[in-house]
Amino acid sequence: MESSAPSAAVEQLPAGTADAAAEERLDRNLAPAIAELGDGVRFRRYALGALASMLLLLAAVLALNVLVDPFSLAGTKLLPPALENDRTTKLDLIDKLETNPQIVVLGSSRSRQAEPRFIEQLTGKTGFNAGVTGGSAADSWVMVRTIAARFPHARRTYIWFVDYGIATNGINPQLAEDPRASPYLGRTGVGFSLADVGTYIGFDATKASFRVLRACIEGSCHGRIRYRADGSLTAGSQRYLPERAKSLARTVGQKVEEIRHQPRQAPRLGSKRLVWFERALAWMNAHGATPVIVLNPIYPSVWRLIQRRGAARPKQALATLRRLQRRYRFVVVDCEDISRWGGKAKDFNNATHVDQQNMRRMLRYVVARSRGALG
Repeated sequence: MESSAPSAAVEQLPAGTADAAAEERLDRNLAPAIAELGDGVRFRRYALGALASMLLLLAAVLALNVLVDPFSLAGTKLLPPALENDRTTKLDLIDKLETNPQIVVLGSSRSRQAEPRFIEQLTGKTGFNAGVTGGSAADSWVMVRTIAARFPHARRTYIWFVDYGIATNGINPQLAEDPRASPYLGRTGVGFSLADVGTYIGFDATKASFRVLRACIEGSCHGRIRYRADGSLTAGSQRYLPERAKSLARTVGQKVEEIRHQPRQAPRLGSKRLVWFERALAWMNAHGATPVIVLNPIYPSVWRLIQRRGAARPKQALATLRRLQRRYRFVVVDCEDISRWGGKAKDFNNATHVDQQNMRRMLRYVVARSRGALG
């Protein structure tokens, strides 16, 4: 009997009161808290405030990354970049040259071990190393034209180190942002684009900015890789090179795996890919130069694997160069196989970069087979 008392008490409530209680429970269960307050204005204010806070945060991140400019996209140059920007360094050095370099070294980081002073010992001609990290044909084109503008009436020739990809038609963003390169790239400068804004509000750029700031606070704001007036590396820079592997065997193993997973069919080297390469060759020939094109060396075990797989890429590279020789005047020296020039496997920094000792051995071979182009 006692258990039925609560039920009876509920039944005795007035009908209107029960309906109101049920409606109140229904409203509380289904309506959002903000709607329960009945204040849409406060919700809009909250949403706008959150959006404004997010935009302010992104603006602050963008401002920080533009000021630090870790990838050298904005051109502020207040602090050194997180990435090595030797393009700017080499152009600065060219601006300071007092005499015309008679032999100019071109190419990527694989060419920067070439010492102009050693080349002068072999040829009797002065030189300048204009090779840059990740250098493309567009980089070489700009370096050639910049030196020519500095010494317009002098003659010079070139040693151009390339790999079996020979060239690409891409333009490095750091090169494109330098106003000194603009006249030779057919543009007035790309400026800070929307793509750059997207990059500079991202996590990677912000992380790089903090790395630069921390390095400056700790007292090592300036880069550790230094160059002499002739564009060559200083002796103390060798141990800081990014290609200097802690374990040569490990990097060779990684390169072997990369080659094994490459398709055997080489990508076609079309005319669009070679546009800057051909433009540079034509300009050199028109100004009396016969450049020497050097195919970069490859670590022996990696080279042997390439040969076992049919060597499609090196064969295509040589075929392309032979075809270009019908229109342009240049000498090809193939140094991919180090046994041709007495290279040593232990004198590699990684699977594709030789050290200074191997470079000297290779330069002797290159000069000896330059058919007089280097004097």
